[in-house]
Amino acid sequence: MRTTSWIAMGALVLGSGMGVLGLTAAAAAPPGSGIRAAADRTDDFNGDGRADLVAGTATAAANGLANAGTVTVVPGAAGGPAAGARKTLTQDSPGVPGASEANDLFGAATAWGDVNGDGTADLIVGAPGENSVVTDRGGVTVLTGPGLSSGTWHTIGDSHQGTGARFGSAVAAGDFNGDGRDDVFAAGEGREANGLWWVRDSASGDEQAGDVAAGEIRYADAAAGDFNRDGYDDVVLNYRDESTDAAKLALFKGTAAGLDGTYAVSAQGGRSVASGDVNGDSYADLVVGQPYTAESGAHSGGQVTAVYGSANGLGSSRTTLNQESSGVPGTAEAGDALGASLGIGDVNADGRDDILAGSPGEDLTRDTADYADAGTALLLRGSTSGLTGSGGLSVHQDAEGVSGAAEAGDQLGSGATLADFAADGRADLAVGVGGEDAGNGTVLQLDATTAGVSLPGAVYYGVSQLGTPAGARLGDVLAP
Repeated sequence: MRTTSWIAMGALVLGSGMGVLGLTAAAAAPPGSGIRAAADRTDDFNGDGRADLVAGTATAAANGLANAGTVTVVPGAAGGPAAGARKTLTQDSPGVPGASEANDLFGAATAWGDVNGDGTADLIVGAPGENSVVTDRGGVTVLTGPGLSSGTWHTIGDSHQGTGARFGSAVAAGDFNGDGRDDVFAAGEGREANGLWWVRDSASGDEQAGDVAAGEIRYADAAAGDFNRDGYDDVVLNYRDESTDAAKLALFKGTAAGLDGTYAVSAQGGRSVASGDVNGDSYADLVVGQPYTAESGAHSGGQVTAVYGSANGLGSSRTTLNQESSGVPGTAEAGDALGASLGIGDVNADGRDDILAGSPGEDLTRDTADYADAGTALLLRGSTSGLTGSGGLSVHQDAEGVSGAAEAGDQLGSGATLADFAADGRADLAVGVGGEDAGNGTVLQLDATTAGVSLPGAVYYGVSQLGTPAGARLGDVLAP
């Protein structure tokens, strides 16, 4: 049995309301200091040294309220996440600000970072359907760890509060001004308004905000990392510009005064982004999942692109892989949606991050029967030369050793994350299967070992294990 425990923690008190533009620079680290590299951070909320699994279920009912949303945190353990010690959070949970309301979509986006500098992770949750003065203004909740029993709620300022701002559609965390604390970044899709970005300095409470597009955006996702190794984290916002139907990337550079942006990136956007060191050169790299040709110019069936960091930041050096690339398992077919989700972490402990890419539209065939949209996830390796198809692994419910069976509409790969649940120095796999059991969803978790990824050891975390409501599509949102 996998057992662990939560540790209580006192409240963190942060300021609220819209502050001045710009972030306090007094405590900023000098450029080039490389303060707190991303690899040194961990999504460990209870301080036991193990990464924890976070699953957002925004369409889950809470207290009988449809689509109010929930978030489930499952502590890591020696054998993987310990379902019996899970913590389920709603806006009605003790210490969580606000109250559950129908269509809040609490858990639509999740991220983690150490916002109070205590060495343990804090949880950031987006609720883009939150009503505050106007409909769907949106909000972001920051819960402190260990314990996740206290926190603060934030929304966008009055100048951006139009109906349908949907603030909290994407969230991320990074130390953007080099003061040793992670700051909170969020985006709003701006339906009936402009797409927007927002950042809050965790030390001073100062905030910055602005428009990212002259009109609404969709499919927002964000990832933070120090792409030029100057000691300040940067952040990339992925979105689709609804005025052109083109997927785009906006880069915001970290500085002593806060985020400076926006800057162009040499690749097109997609549906998912992640940050890590794929080639082991100590610069953070950006990975973009581009599942659709029309919006990203992607290969039919989707693709994954790694844009490499350098002293000059994200440049033109990049690698793109699809299912026709050498070594990549499978065959590219229209509708596969490779790159719909991404996870990043070092699975084989070689000092280079690997990529877990979901392909929820992949069709599988078993005994001559076709199972449409059964889904797969591809593990793609990092190397000294960057992202490679060599040594790639396909994970699906018909893979040898994996219990269960693929079914039409399972959509395995709807979510993906890599995290070291066992604290053995290797990132383990968690794959969302949002369509499983008529949309109840589940998470397929596989351990990374010295012998490789253990397919026979795969474990399902579904409704019966995690207690999520029926129809909540468990697995669609897994914390990066």
